[in-house]
Amino acid sequence: MSLISIEQARAHVRVEDDYPVEQLQSAVDGAQDAAEAYLNRRIYESRDALDADRVEYPAAMGAAASSRDSALAAAAFIQGAEERSAAIRLARVVYQEAIADAGRCVSGVVVNPSIRSAILLTMGHLYANRSDVVVGAQVMELPQGARSLLRPYRRVMMP
Repeated sequence: MSLISIEQARAHVRVEDDYPVEQLQSAVDGAQDAAEAYLNRRIYESRDALDADRVEYPAAMGAAASSRDSALAAAAFIQGAEERSAAIRLARVVYQEAIADAGRCVSGVVVNPSIRSAILLTMGHLYANRSDVVVGAQVMELPQGARSLLRPYRRVMMP
C-alpha cells in the first residue's frame, strides 16, 4: 500500500493529469521501499494497521520456525555432504530473513510528516533522474535531504 497518493506525487513533481500513472507509481513505490530499507522498519499509514500486523507476529515466527525445522529435517536425508551443508545453510538463511522481516513489523512506525516528506523527496529524485548517469552537470546531495528527515526514526541494527 502506497503512503503517497498519485495526486500527491503529481503535485510534488508538477506533472499534468495525463502523465502515465505507472511511471509515477513505480517512483512512489521505490521511494517508500528505500525509506523502509533505510529505517530498517516498516512504515504504516495508521496505528491500527501497525497493531494489526503486530498481532500476526507470533504466527509468522511459528511458521518461520516450522519451515526451518522441515527444511533441516529434509536436509538430513541428502546424501552428499556438500549438498546437505548447502541445504542447511539455506534453511538457516531463510529463517534469519523471516526473523528480520518480522522484526521490521514489530518495530514498525506510523507515517509522520517527516517520513512522508522524505518519501516525496526521494520520489522526486527518482522522477527527475531516470538514469544512473548525469552528463554535463555538477551533482551534490542536499544537506537537509531525505536521510536527515528519516534519521531520527531509524532503527539501527547491529550484527
